[in-house]
Amino acid sequence: MRERAGQAPERLDATTIGSDYPTRDWIAAGWRISVAFSDGVTRRVDLLAGAHFPTTPVRTALVDHPVAMTWPHVEGDGILCLLPNMAEWDPDDPSAVALGLLHRSISLIEELLEGSIIERDFREEFVTYWGYKVHSKGEALFSLVAPAPPSRQVQVWRGKGLELVGEDQESLVAWIRHRFGDKTPVKTEAAAFLWLETPPLPCDYPETAADLHLLAERIGKDAKAVLEEVAGHEPDEVLTLLGAIGRGGAALIGVKAPNPKRRNGRPRAPDEPLSVGFRPHHTPQPLLLRRFFGALPVMRTHVHRADADWVHGRGQDPRTRCLLGATVVIIGCGSVGAPVACALAQAGVGRIVMVDPETLGWPNVSRHPLGAADVGRNKAEALAQRLQIDYPHLTVEHRPCDLHQLIAQDEDLLAATDLIVAATGNWVAESALNRWHVAQGRPRPILYGWTEAHACAGHAVAVGADGGCLQCHIGRTGVPDLTVIDWPEGGDASLEEPACGAHYQPYGPVELAYVTAMIADAAMDCLLDPPAQSFNRVFVASPRRVAALGGRLTEGWRSAFGTVAQGVRTVDRAWTSTACAACGAKRSDEAA
Repeated sequence: MRERAGQAPERLDATTIGSDYPTRDWIAAGWRISVAFSDGVTRRVDLLAGAHFPTTPVRTALVDHPVAMTWPHVEGDGILCLLPNMAEWDPDDPSAVALGLLHRSISLIEELLEGSIIERDFREEFVTYWGYKVHSKGEALFSLVAPAPPSRQVQVWRGKGLELVGEDQESLVAWIRHRFGDKTPVKTEAAAFLWLETPPLPCDYPETAADLHLLAERIGKDAKAVLEEVAGHEPDEVLTLLGAIGRGGAALIGVKAPNPKRRNGRPRAPDEPLSVGFRPHHTPQPLLLRRFFGALPVMRTHVHRADADWVHGRGQDPRTRCLLGATVVIIGCGSVGAPVACALAQAGVGRIVMVDPETLGWPNVSRHPLGAADVGRNKAEALAQRLQIDYPHLTVEHRPCDLHQLIAQDEDLLAATDLIVAATGNWVAESALNRWHVAQGRPRPILYGWTEAHACAGHAVAVGADGGCLQCHIGRTGVPDLTVIDWPEGGDASLEEPACGAHYQPYGPVELAYVTAMIADAAMDCLLDPPAQSFNRVFVASPRRVAALGGRLTEGWRSAFGTVAQGVRTVDRAWTSTACAACGAKRSDEAA
């Protein structure tokens, strides 16, 4: 600093640090220099190091700073906000990092002196600056409201330690029942949503109920009417969400205007209404509004978005709308189907229907999303309940039956869905689904997924409107015409439990995760861009793992796709039509 600034920096003592930065207990040391700025004023700038320096970078501060909220990026004690939350720095050259931050600090102050960025940054990052002036962090205030115009009346539900705002009572009931169960009482009341064409500046932040009313009036007559209509119900407080577009998209902030508790300077009885002096709900509106929107302070609060667009992509993933409108039926909720269902729920598929007749056993939990709490329960039911609680904005259903029963009893569901994912591992069942699909004309894709031995390879076959059906490349006993791994010494042999006909293969969830991720990826492709032509996506484990288990690539695979020296591999290949017994000119059902 001495070399670069041409002056000896002043080392800050503990008294100065404590006096200038009383809330910053992380500061362990500091240095101060004087900088002459373009306006002819010399200002002091501090470099502040924490106890973990140099693994954490220094912070900079403008000692001679204006009043808080006069300049963006300058906190109340002068600390400058320079780095985004994902910024990285070089801990091995702390001096260069410190001098770089000092240079950026001086550049920022020059921009603030010039003035053009002040209003822009206050508006574009309005949620940040609103946060400096909130009375409540809003930890329990969640919004399902779409942050978009117009201004409108919405609904709020107040549960135990939770406030939830939704577009209407119906949407609130669905979310609450999904999250907390069907027996949860749901009583809602009106709230206001006001849309601002431009985000507010700090000078616009309402301090009193009268300020809030004036803000609504400035927005427009519709916003003013919404706020007054909500107040007309005489709630304990008028909850108002304010929405606007910032730099990173739409965002929400909140204001609570309390029902006045005092009148004419004397305490009001707890149950004394705003309509005192008149029959209930007959107070002249100008008087009622004057009483409600008076000089009482409001509570400014954060609002935490819980709407589907925010949960799935923070409002900026273009795929979200498509996925939320989709329906997927997952047949088979075992170690393959269940992780795929979880991935699709996390991706935001709006309706998921899970089908499985079996119950969860203790040996299943080692490679299944469900655990001990659900042993003995139907897999589809338990997983659907888990996902419905975790993602209350989605619709998750179950059918505790097998595939043959589903085709016979709920064919309309299969016909209307956007995608069927079949992960039963049962050729008899999936060949029946394939024949049904062919008979329907294959209007929507079906994705079949399975693993080879030890999960060293996995397959996803998407059957589209054209190209091969499932059976075109799978024999009548369920053997594919192209497998990836050959086990010359019986390495693929399943182990047997101490029971008749009970076999298994001892691989775990880590190996399986590659396969289920590949199948889920193929499912996403089918939903976002439904395939016209059938295709096969194949995952292959690393040569190291295959060799360690005694396997090797089949001759057919090597001939078609060659070999790799190391690493896992995923390959797409065409799934062409062979006019098989299922989809050929003379299908097996017609012959029968």
